[in-house]
Amino acid sequence: MHFHAMQLYDGVGGARNRVEALAWLTRAAGAGLVDSQYNVAQLLEKGDEGVAPNRVEAFKWYMIAARRGDQQALAAVQRLTPGLSAAERRTAREAADAFTAEPIT
Repeated sequence: MHFHAMQLYDGVGGARNRVEALAWLTRAAGAGLVDSQYNVAQLLEKGDEGVAPNRVEAFKWYMIAARRGDQQALAAVQRLTPGLSAAERRTAREAADAFTAEPIT
């Protein structure tokens, strides 16, 4: 899933499609792949080619990846914290706390 998502993101073997790449990255992130969790967060933080920025959702995915040991995600959490309201941080934290990896079927 992650590999396919990155091919879509970069346009390898076909047209670049950031929206579809996000969908595949989100599936892989939901299955527990830390690299995908970080990439979902990064794409949502900035937005790109049809992907609307969503800093709260990005913060959630950065928190999930940071809890799994991703140092870049931890740095992003620290960087974004001052720019989000307490309510936005709480929403993201509650969603991150509720996250459990879904097994791939």
